[in-house]
Amino acid sequence: MDNSEELEYFLYEVVYEISKENVPIIFKGGLALKDILNTLEPKNNIVRKTIDIDGNWVGKNDYNLITNVIEKAISNINSSYKLVLFRYPDKNKSLGYKILDKNGKLITKIDLDIKENPFYIELTINDVNVKYSSLEKIFADKLFVLSSQFIFRRIKDLLDVYLILNNTNINIEKVKEILKFDNKKLDNFHTLLENKDVIEQGYLKLEGVIKKPLFSDVWNKVIDYLKENHLV
Repeated sequence: MDNSEELEYFLYEVVYEISKENVPIIFKGGLALKDILNTLEPKNNIVRKTIDIDGNWVGKNDYNLITNVIEKAISNINSSYKLVLFRYPDKNKSLGYKILDKNGKLITKIDLDIKENPFYIELTINDVNVKYSSLEKIFADKLFVLSSQFIFRRIKDLLDVYLILNNTNINIEKVKEILKFDNKKLDNFHTLLENKDVIEQGYLKLEGVIKKPLFSDVWNKVIDYLKENHLV
């Protein structure tokens, strides 16, 4: 599945089919962010393509149940596709699946954290109720990355934070509440601030972004938010 639009359509199909089963999955990541921003009538046509599915399984840690739910969803879309469990979760790892086509070629991956997430919303899409992490929860997760050395591996989160800030107001107290619940503490943002040139180069290399904004616009928007909320 080489076409990015075709892949993204497939990802949404998987999300909808899983959601039909009314199981305790809350989706997050790029798909969730795109759908939520679409409900806000985005100020621009910036789109960041996504290639996988992320979520929280907030029910009992039952690999067989989770696998059966996802296998059924995949089969309803294309019975020739195969689901492969390749990573079991531990303290620092999520439950990982691969979806392969009939020739064994990787189509996409699904990563599920096995943990609680009370910060979510429900959107009705094609008559299906889909649970997504709230915008504040998505923002909190990405802000945590920006505050740490993980920024080098997830420069796309800088763009996502910009997209959120460019379309809505985010209450920092709510963000702190979410981080506290997740037992996360913001780092000092020094890696971000001291490596602007390196991060800019990484940003310029980001692929799958339609109408990518100027790095200076993204940088200034994010840094202004950090300063306004006394985070730097």
